[in-house]
Amino acid sequence: MSRRLSVLLLSTWLMTPSLVLAEDLTPEQLARIRRDEKAAVDKVNAAHGNKKSSDLSAAERRQMIREQQEAVQKVMDEHGVSAKDYARQSARMGPKGNKEVAAAEKDLAAKEKAAAAGKSGRAKEPGEIQVQEGFSEENPVVLEDQEGATQVLVEHGIPVGEEGPSETPAEAPSVQE
Repeated sequence: MSRRLSVLLLSTWLMTPSLVLAEDLTPEQLARIRRDEKAAVDKVNAAHGNKKSSDLSAAERRQMIREQQEAVQKVMDEHGVSAKDYARQSARMGPKGNKEVAAAEKDLAAKEKAAAAGKSGRAKEPGEIQVQEGFSEENPVVLEDQEGATQVLVEHGIPVGEEGPSETPAEAPSVQE
């Protein structure tokens, strides 16, 4: 067997596992990568004052491009995708694939918006308030301790026998003695 043929067989044998591992990305994964990539580039642009490239000097432009490339590479590493595979798959997508990725991006935006609204909604409502007597169960604080005094019970809602705030004085039943 010639040396050229053995090298070809060896390289083919080594390349086969990498081809199997380089599977296609789903539209959701592509949408996440695009959103993270855009956010990283926007962050770098904001650090440079959101200036146009024509307003920057050559050194500043070179620095900004280098920072953008580093940010994009960091996003690719976080998602476990090589830039080559991402670019190759993005280039191979047709109109149908682009529509699927755009729909996935809209879904991600809606989910993030709903999660942000849910967090702000929970922050406004304190929920149920716990009442604790003292600093801990082992070391309670007693404000008034009288012999024969009953325990104070905390009830939920309006106590029995009292009218609700929705009733007007004219509607309230009269009490005769």
